Amino acid sequence: MNTQKKDSGLFFINDIGNVLFRRNMRAKRLTISIRSSSDIRVTIPGALPFRTAHDFVISKKGWIVEKLNKHSTKPNSILSNESNYRTRNHRLRFYPHKRLNIFVSIAQEEVKVYHPEDISINDERVQKVARKGIELAFRHEAHQILPQRVRELALKHGFSYNNISIKRTTSRWGSCSSKNNINLSIFLMKLPDDLIDYVILHELTHTIHRNHGPNFWKYLDRITGNAKNLAARVKKYQTGI
Repeated sequence: MNTQKKDSGLFFINDIGNVLFRRNMRAKRLTISIRSSSDIRVTIPGALPFRTAHDFVISKKGWIVEKLNKHSTKPNSILSNESNYRTRNHRLRFYPHKRLNIFVSIAQEEVKVYHPEDISINDERVQKVARKGIELAFRHEAHQILPQRVRELALKHGFSYNNISIKRTTSRWGSCSSKNNINLSIFLMKLPDDLIDYVILHELTHTIHRNHGPNFWKYLDRITGNAKNLAARVKKYQTGI
């Protein structure tokens, strides 16, 4: 891996997985943040070389793996009819049937999970299919809502951008490329409307201000009213299910 000219990005490291490196000119020290087994972030302060940050992560590999193992052994909450899990427009429901397979369908306002009568809802296989169904609902809703909302907010505030991509991203809510392509996570559909708008405006602002310097926050604050407060609220949510 050529790390000489990199400032930020997602990189795969053996035994760890994908690691998101991000430079922050205001940060005072090099830090590693592990938010989940699939969300590892490294903050690179000031002009510290990327190679130094990469080598630091390698030196901490044992500690990182230990933390990842703790995250992976945390039990996920069991999904059931009683848990009443809802996406924006769909409710999760389980239906026993006489067939031998487990499958999911998205119909009207329900994520329907069908499972054999003799297999418990708590079975790992059923839970896996249920989570896949929820992701499909998030994806459907995201494609239905987000592109139009980006267009509306860009028009309202005078932003220009290229393409919109909607993906199953768990490391961040959104991003803006150097070519002004806006990338949004399907899990944005977990957020209330005002925070969805904040994330979209955050990324659109990057079409003008590339970093998170004072000018970026001043601009974003002007169009959102209270950017730092909205950012703090977003941090209370997690991607994934």
